Amino acid sequence: MIAVNVTEEDLMTAMRGFLMSAFQCEVVQGQDNGVPMPNGTFIEMTTLRMRDLSTNKTTYDSANSLIKNTRSSEWAVQLDFYGEPSMEMCNTAAGLARTDYACQQLKATGVDMAPLYAGEPRQTSMINGEQQYEPRWTLEFITQFNPVITTPMQFADFASIKLVEVDTEYPPED
Repeated sequence: MIAVNVTEEDLMTAMRGFLMSAFQCEVVQGQDNGVPMPNGTFIEMTTLRMRDLSTNKTTYDSANSLIKNTRSSEWAVQLDFYGEPSMEMCNTAAGLARTDYACQQLKATGVDMAPLYAGEPRQTSMINGEQQYEPRWTLEFITQFNPVITTPMQFADFASIKLVEVDTEYPPED
């Protein structure tokens, strides 16, 4: 059976934990159909992309007949900050991206993940159902994670070698 040790849910949970340690508001995952947006101040997270940062590093676990392929990867998440303090919150998150605080908070989640950098905060106001502008600021937060893909593999623990006279054992055809 093929398995990967880091899922999108793991990445989102780790990012949510980091954001909740820095901001006292609700943090939700974006693109969740049938779920209304929270009221007031909140942060919405949406995966934007993943990109390889390295080639595979392969290790063999012959005791368990497994091959483990590790590849450093980049995960980009869009963070949308809503509410009156959205500009300050977005700017704070951008500033935290390159700090030891962010490294330690993400490490504490147990996911092999670290912040790399954040893009520039930008104002992306939205118009609500009542045709009123809602304050919203957006930021791309870029992290590195190191997923391990485990696959089964057959291994030989020993080999039996014997000498055979080829012409006798496998006579030539006429």
